[in-house]
Amino acid sequence: MKKFLLAVICVCILTAGSVPVKADNITYKRLNNIYFNLTVNGKFESNHVTMFYLDGRLAYCIEPGKDINTKTYDASKDWSKTTFSKEKQAYIEKLGYYGYEYPGHQTDKYYIATQELIWRAVQNVDIKWTTQENNAGSVIDINKEKNDILNLVNNSKEPSFANKTIKGEVGESIEIEDTNKVLQNYELNKSKYHQITMSNNKLKITFNKEVKELEEITLTKKKYDNNILLIYTKGDSQKLAALRLSSPEVIKFKVQNYIKPEEPKKPEEPKEPEPPKEPEEPKEIVKVPSTADNEIIKRFNVIYIRNYDTIKFK
Repeated sequence: MKKFLLAVICVCILTAGSVPVKADNITYKRLNNIYFNLTVNGKFESNHVTMFYLDGRLAYCIEPGKDINTKTYDASKDWSKTTFSKEKQAYIEKLGYYGYEYPGHQTDKYYIATQELIWRAVQNVDIKWTTQENNAGSVIDINKEKNDILNLVNNSKEPSFANKTIKGEVGESIEIEDTNKVLQNYELNKSKYHQITMSNNKLKITFNKEVKELEEITLTKKKYDNNILLIYTKGDSQKLAALRLSSPEVIKFKVQNYIKPEEPKKPEEPKEPEPPKEPEEPKEIVKVPSTADNEIIKRFNVIYIRNYDTIKFK
């Protein structure tokens, strides 16, 4: 399959009766050898894929099967000109944010994959991409690209301590490692009470030396650019959308310090009673003949005293 070169913006339908888009603030590029084959409400259409810029912004079609019949558009920074639910608005924003313009996704396949996912989000459609018109030529397989985008939309990882409470003693310093290894993708909002910093994949917290109330800390996910959401409308012409997240992606965790309680004294272990003493053997007093010496001789339990002296045992 050929490698298609992609350069510009949104996939929309230009039928023979459509008004040419030639306003100064709208530019477009038709992609060679890439065709959509779209069925909406029982109506089939096939044509070149065309990518649109509005004031330099990539804009996706959000009304599949509808013609562009204006030379200029009005832009708004919200979805008020559409009838999509809040949930659908947020989902479409994520498809656009993690789609073709997401870092590493700048290929033709990611572009048409993004447009297809947006179409399927807003309406029940049947769509196939081919290298020739009317389902002819080779089918362009974009399953990998669609799965990559949906994985980012539905399974975006958060730091491992998200929605948890981190506790420590007053004045203590601790480090918390993000086991999901995504902390570098977030910006830290300042704590009111504690010193909290981020370094690589770790959060360092030095707790206040005085006990403070439970505090909630916010981490805001970094954006890959500063563009904003823009919805383009004009009468009954096809609505277009330059997609970004209208609300920042944030996670929260809580911090609490405390005074470590004194450890209770361990009770003294009772002393084991001393074993009873064995009775002493009776001592015998013996008189022995006198000699010149007054030596006392001890043998076993009998004491012999010369000169017939006597010792009384107590």
